Amino acid sequence: MRNRHWITAGIGLLLLSSCQPNRSKQATIQPSPQTFAEPIVPPQPKALPTLKVPGMIPTSETKTPLMPVAVSSTRDPFAAATIPTNLKATLQPAAPQSATPSNRNQPVAPIPQPSIAYRPIPQPAPLSAQPLPALPIAGTSNIAPPAPPVSRTNLADAISLTGVIQTGSQLSAIVQDTDGNSRYVQVGESLANGQVTVKRINLNSAGNPSIVLVQNGVELTKLVGQAES
Repeated sequence: MRNRHWITAGIGLLLLSSCQPNRSKQATIQPSPQTFAEPIVPPQPKALPTLKVPGMIPTSETKTPLMPVAVSSTRDPFAAATIPTNLKATLQPAAPQSATPSNRNQPVAPIPQPSIAYRPIPQPAPLSAQPLPALPIAGTSNIAPPAPPVSRTNLADAISLTGVIQTGSQLSAIVQDTDGNSRYVQVGESLANGQVTVKRINLNSAGNPSIVLVQNGVELTKLVGQAES
């Protein structure tokens, strides 16, 4: 049994020793780099130039080196601040002021008074008093005579009788009214816009017809061709 084990172990060692040269040869083979027509990885993009806008603060440069920071300091950042107690105050003497002459005793130049020219005010022209008209004196000829009183029959006086016509027992008078128009009237009718009334129409045998007019209660007789009576 032991011989079999040793034989088996020897065969295994031979197999292992025969496989080692092949492994070393396979490990020394290096793959050749492949070339591609178009690269898969995109090229690095070009940096765009920075445009300066008027009125804007430019950004800080990223390539500016940072300020070095001392890390080897032994000061405790959380320690309380200490105030030195041995302070000495030194007083400096004030500089001597230069003696300046006082202006109180110097004479003050008089201020010239401004000259004011007054323009003479023009005097108003004297007013000429116009003479008043003389008052009329009673009994002089300058006074106009008083107007005559208005007649109570002024409208009836302006009416004239042109003729008288008899139709059967009816008499009609032809008169010229105050407006200048001729018309036929009978007893009881009005003239001069109703202010004069025809009271009677007379036709006598002598051939002198007449008409009686009434105004303001006053009777006025008119003959043919008579303007006023």
